[in-house]
Amino acid sequence: MSNTNFDFDHWSQLARQDPAAFFAERELMINAFISSAPPEHQAMLREMQRMIDGTRAEAGTPMKAVRQMMGMMADRLDAMRGQLLQLRDESEELVGHIDRIQRS
Repeated sequence: MSNTNFDFDHWSQLARQDPAAFFAERELMINAFISSAPPEHQAMLREMQRMIDGTRAEAGTPMKAVRQMMGMMADRLDAMRGQLLQLRDESEELVGHIDRIQRS
């Protein structure tokens, strides 16, 4: 599925005119996207979608749902940042070991 195939006006109109059809079509599109991912990523994507759907259902308002999902994304980015910093530190340590070995 390509982002160029997304027709915002169509989805907006469908949501206003037939919310049930909107959510049914939305679920089909999400499932198709997840199914198109490599098999080893599909379970993680399905779990992530369950978390998103649960957050939306419990939030009460669309704005609160967006805020909560932004918090979830910020938490994931912070975790990735920590992992990248650790990788950088370990890479620098490895380079130091390699330099010492090459000099001896």
